[in-house]
Amino acid sequence: MGYPDDQLARGEVVKLHTHPHWKEGVAPILWFVVFLAIGAIAITYTTQLDWDGKIWLVLAEVVITLALLVWLSVIPWIRWRSTHYVITDQRIMWREGLVTRESRHIPLARVNTVSYTQNVWERIFGFGDMNIDSASDDGEINLVDVPRVDKTKALLYQLAEDDRARRAGEGDGA
Repeated sequence: MGYPDDQLARGEVVKLHTHPHWKEGVAPILWFVVFLAIGAIAITYTTQLDWDGKIWLVLAEVVITLALLVWLSVIPWIRWRSTHYVITDQRIMWREGLVTRESRHIPLARVNTVSYTQNVWERIFGFGDMNIDSASDDGEINLVDVPRVDKTKALLYQLAEDDRARRAGEGDGA
């Protein structure tokens, strides 16, 4: 059972589970292709040299290529894939990190304000940054590069209204 399923309360239903916009994954893929090509060309050229110490140069090129691949491609890809934006019928959850994790949860009943910002490019590609202000001690959650941010905001408002109506109905029946 993976995230967020292992974090849900009894009867809680996930309404939206997403990661930051796909554009966050483009740069790591491009860096991977570029440095893999540069490393392969450099290693191929070096192996054709007639020099006694070329094995050390090839080894250095392999180490440098692998270090650049991990630093500029693998780590950002993992960071992107391990960032979760989850909205359930009861709360908003945000989690990032694979080794060191950071997580915040805000009950829908505590949501005060939801706002988002988009520049022209973000509007064209359909994402934006969302700020969710809460009445709790946690303050606010800033979600970066939320896909379909306008629809996510509308969903969040609808779920918050449904939660308020449900709570009001529970209070009347007691």
